[in-house]
Amino acid sequence: MQRRTVPLSDLAHHIGETYFESPWMSIDEPHLSQFAYATYLDPAFTDLTASKNNPLGATLVDGFLLMSMLTAFHFNNSPVAGDGLYGFNYGMDRVRFTHPVFVGEKIRCVATLAEVEARADGTYLVKTDNTIEIEGKDKPAMVARWISLFATRDPGAPAKA
Repeated sequence: MQRRTVPLSDLAHHIGETYFESPWMSIDEPHLSQFAYATYLDPAFTDLTASKNNPLGATLVDGFLLMSMLTAFHFNNSPVAGDGLYGFNYGMDRVRFTHPVFVGEKIRCVATLAEVEARADGTYLVKTDNTIEIEGKDKPAMVARWISLFATRDPGAPAKA
């Protein structure tokens, strides 16, 4: 399925619309383990005695893993297109983890375009409201407003080191 593309300069015309709806995917045990290692939640770095008492079990997916997955969801599904375009992570607002997710459950991201601010320096501040849904559940796993700063680079100009 081909995704729609929207030039950055036209994005403000789509406020309130669905920005994208990702395909369903599941988080597997190797990715959960790699996330734990990458964030130093590994017995080599952290005393995990407290988390061994987790009443939900070892296959609980960390909320920060869900939040970090917004990067992949947006990279793979964002409709914004343009030569030399890059989105910087500017921050998050109102992040809430509202329902547990377990290894093997399918999730997807539904993002809505909330705000677009064209700035004097040629960049755009873009805010999306993101909902991580769990297949078969009425309540989402996470809701968050993500702020991105989009900038373009002249395609002929060399990248800065």
